[in-house]
Amino acid sequence: MSRSRIMTLVTVGSLTLGGAFFVGCGGGGEEQGLIRSFFQASRFGDRTTLGSMAMVGFSPDTDGIVSGVSVQSVAEEQRRPLQIVSLGEAVAEAEAEELAFRAEKKVYQDENFDAITRVIEAERDQEDAASRDQEVQEAWTNWRAEERQHALQVSRAQDALNEESQVAGVSVFEPANPIDVSQYEGELITKDVTITADVEMDDTEEERTMVITLEKVELQGADGLIDGRWIITTIN
Repeated sequence: MSRSRIMTLVTVGSLTLGGAFFVGCGGGGEEQGLIRSFFQASRFGDRTTLGSMAMVGFSPDTDGIVSGVSVQSVAEEQRRPLQIVSLGEAVAEAEAEELAFRAEKKVYQDENFDAITRVIEAERDQEDAASRDQEVQEAWTNWRAEERQHALQVSRAQDALNEESQVAGVSVFEPANPIDVSQYEGELITKDVTITADVEMDDTEEERTMVITLEKVELQGADGLIDGRWIITTIN
């Protein structure tokens, strides 16, 4: 199943609802409780509850309705340092480089305004630029290509930061105590849970094995460790 994002933020009411699902799950440990709660919320399209526990969806229309979840194994936890701070610095650096480039481009544009105007008009009319403007046309083409490259670098840096920050943001989200995860160092913890489940789809039911990836963060704050909650990030 492809990874998708659920952007709805959890509310106090959804935390209560999520807790009710968890309590009603019975045995099987925290992994089984979380996973059963996820499939229960997915079945009823409860986006608010899903936003507190998952970065993926499991649509009853396209993926099926899940019941009879049983955890078969839980892999050893894997840890790595969070890169939110360094990726934020990379975004700032890319933006600064783009800003400096645009200032240089503006100087060139001002110095060659008339020729650039003629080049743009020729390109718009799908005509060759005049011989006197060909050098400017080549230079202006390069300026525009480099501008697109800078914009792409900023976009990629921002995407990487967003990807790294999103799990952290959901993992530690508390309505009464919002946390700016960009200000923290910490670790991302990952574990894979293998389950079997009955999946009903198009009036047929089959037992399916799935590997569900859970992730959470531990942030180092001024007042000590901030221990996030587990989030479902991938279903295979």
